[in-house]
Amino acid sequence: MADEIKLNDADRFNLMLALTGLLVDGEEYTVEELVEHFKVPKKEIVKAVKMISYTDLMKSNQDGSYEVDYDDLREGFVSIRYTFSKAIDEVPRLSSRQASALAAGLVYLSSLPGLVDNSEIEELQKILASDDSTEKKKTVLIETVTRDSDLVAIREAMASGFSITCDYLNLRGETTLNRELEPLRIDSQGEVVYLRAWCPVNNDVRSFRLDRMRNAKPTANPISEAALGAELVDEIYTSSETDTVVTLEVDPEAYSLIYDFKPVEEPESVNKTVKRFKIHVGDVRNLGRVIARFGGAARVISPEIARQSVRDFALNALGERSSTTPKDAE
Repeated sequence: MADEIKLNDADRFNLMLALTGLLVDGEEYTVEELVEHFKVPKKEIVKAVKMISYTDLMKSNQDGSYEVDYDDLREGFVSIRYTFSKAIDEVPRLSSRQASALAAGLVYLSSLPGLVDNSEIEELQKILASDDSTEKKKTVLIETVTRDSDLVAIREAMASGFSITCDYLNLRGETTLNRELEPLRIDSQGEVVYLRAWCPVNNDVRSFRLDRMRNAKPTANPISEAALGAELVDEIYTSSETDTVVTLEVDPEAYSLIYDFKPVEEPESVNKTVKRFKIHVGDVRNLGRVIARFGGAARVISPEIARQSVRDFALNALGERSSTTPKDAE
């Protein structure tokens, strides 16, 4: 079914190109017509149309932009048009307030995980700090943020193509000293930052939380061919033999859990809207935070230890901590 399709970045970009070619003549379509035509979920159509309006799809189109009628889009109709921009005759001047806002934005960008090479951001900061076009030539001070030393070490290793060693605390409370990992990508999920790395011990890609990592250092060992050729899936979590199999039921508002986790088997329909499926969970103590995000649209069916974990999380959130809730449950 189209509703169960999840597009990756390449598929979504191709959809944007196809939509642009179809809609650029100004003809109007309904969202349902586009869903039927492209065989993708409604939310992917809406997302792609919105992205067209602020994405430079073609480098040659630098003298204009695509405009989307958002009022029509909310009513279920889609149309776009291409408008030509007026040429800029002179370089715009920045006020001190505008320059300060840009400076704050650059500082924020430089702190984000995953930006291995900050040279372009740092260059922009230098230009902004030395710019004499601001009103009254006020000085703009750029204060760099304090970066986590482990994150800095990982970035350096990724940029140079070498592995790292670190001390890592797993969810079972076990710390492995000088664990060697081959870093591939840094991802964030909410406020949690993960390192996607090739683990020579497991001979596979694993996800490691940076807040459980200490003493990360680049090594002299280059990243292996096996690591470079490994597939990086969108899901943060990958299963292991010690996982607990948990059965979930979800309403449409929580269908994203089907994509966030890898179901053990194909989800089954309980009724027209409710899906039931099984997932691998490394530590059931983490389930409460995940399930609570969906406000009742996601439910744990079994096993009882998983149900109890979610119940304990809810009681804790209400200030009624259960005596069985682990102190380090997240």
